[in-house]
Amino acid sequence: MIMSQDKIQVAQYHTQELEDFKGNPLIEALPPILSPDEAFDKLCSFPGYDEKERGYPSHIRYHAIPRLARFFQPVMQHLDLEQRFSRLLRHGYVGRNPNSPEFTKQLHIAHKLLSGESVQGNIKSTASSFTLMGFSGIGKTTAIENILSLYPQVIIHKGTLNIIQIVWLKLNCPHDGSLKTLCIDFFQKIDDLIGTNYYEKFGQPRHSISSMVTRMGQIARIHCIGALIIDEIQHLLTTRDKGSEKMMNFFVTLVNEIGVPVMMIGTMRARSVLQQDFRQARRGSGQGDMVWEQMKPGDDWDLLIESMWKYQWIENETPLTEELNQTLYEESQGIVDIAVKLFALSQGRAIDTGLEKITPELIRKVAKDDLKLVQPMLKALKSGLYEELEKYEDIMPMEIEEYLQKRQSNIDLRKTIQQKKEKMAEKRKNEETTTLERVISALISLNVDAKTAERKVTQILKSEPDLSEAVIMERVLKEINNKKQNETKEANEGNNVLWNIVDNGKKKQLSAYEALKQKGVICSPVDDFIITGA
Repeated sequence: MIMSQDKIQVAQYHTQELEDFKGNPLIEALPPILSPDEAFDKLCSFPGYDEKERGYPSHIRYHAIPRLARFFQPVMQHLDLEQRFSRLLRHGYVGRNPNSPEFTKQLHIAHKLLSGESVQGNIKSTASSFTLMGFSGIGKTTAIENILSLYPQVIIHKGTLNIIQIVWLKLNCPHDGSLKTLCIDFFQKIDDLIGTNYYEKFGQPRHSISSMVTRMGQIARIHCIGALIIDEIQHLLTTRDKGSEKMMNFFVTLVNEIGVPVMMIGTMRARSVLQQDFRQARRGSGQGDMVWEQMKPGDDWDLLIESMWKYQWIENETPLTEELNQTLYEESQGIVDIAVKLFALSQGRAIDTGLEKITPELIRKVAKDDLKLVQPMLKALKSGLYEELEKYEDIMPMEIEEYLQKRQSNIDLRKTIQQKKEKMAEKRKNEETTTLERVISALISLNVDAKTAERKVTQILKSEPDLSEAVIMERVLKEINNKKQNETKEANEGNNVLWNIVDNGKKKQLSAYEALKQKGVICSPVDDFIITGA
């Protein structure tokens, strides 16, 4: 089956400035060489984001968080890798110009070399290779895949040339380090790309490894494979019976004899294989070996975190502070994969718990609870003991989707409980409203002032919402009655005081007016005029 058309292009030739590249259709059909600024723009991968998504329900926001997996912010080491791969690819084609009269001769020599025959006159290979080693999760595979996406994988040359050019082919080193398994994977990938049936012809169990290797080299030459990328090369450590030596010798032949550049990617454990078995291909360091360790605090790290930080799906947007930046670095130790996933998992936890914001404490809690498997590796990084780190090179943090799926049931359950609570509260509120209305209406019918009835019934329901309507009415009427009795008592006591003043005045032969005036209860009209200013 032929692959999707977006990865296949009909050759469009670009005039080359360098003399080495002029007149070579395999190079002229490649995209133009990118400047660092152009490479930066093309490598950026910023998934769509809208701030209004922070207002969506929690279960919807949870589905947005995995979008961070598509986030990619290039830094200096990525631009360096892009430049090196560009040189690797183009210079590998310099010695394989299909317009050259030597091209057919080279195909014939390559076939004999792969068949084990001794041939006079070697191919002048311009191919080289280089290795990319680094800690797990540092972003090696993601980086090279983004760089490969800048190139069409297949270019069809029509007319007199009539060549199907495979610009690059990426294979994963088999888990058992088997060269035969690698050959089979090679045939299947080629078949998927251009619709051939190489696997059926050469990849069946009846074929020997030597036969497969021969055919693999021929196909690489015929289809002008620009670069062969072998990922997870540390798997060669698991081979038996000198399997790693056989595979490395084959790669050396591809580079030195067939002229196909080879790029190898692996963890730090691959160092022992590459230094020991790939030494004879030190042309393999033509572009310089790269070793990616954890990022250091500084410009590149700050650029990465600042670009990523806007992708927040929590209700309360959290500004990036120096403390948050330092905490994220401390808990990820500069491993990009862990930093991105820790940021995502922290948001999941913030939504899960209802905190709805990111704090240093939350980041530390998530790292401790959900990244337990990588804690030994992180401790080794903090200690700086690389020999300790090699023990943990295959440890990776859990996938964001896996974490979210695990937590989803808790969120759904919490959401269900919360909804039930809200419904019960609403029901109770409605019941209270109905009770309030009924009791107020009953009190008004008993000539109780409406405002007084509403105020007193509301106060009682607020403190004791479960009281029956009869008890509420009884309490309100009792309070009103007690108030009236107190007011009557106070009035009577006031009247008694006045009568006592009058009675005492009579004994002194004073009139009621004079007795009350003497006690200050009333004043004379003149005094009143003076006081009020009338």
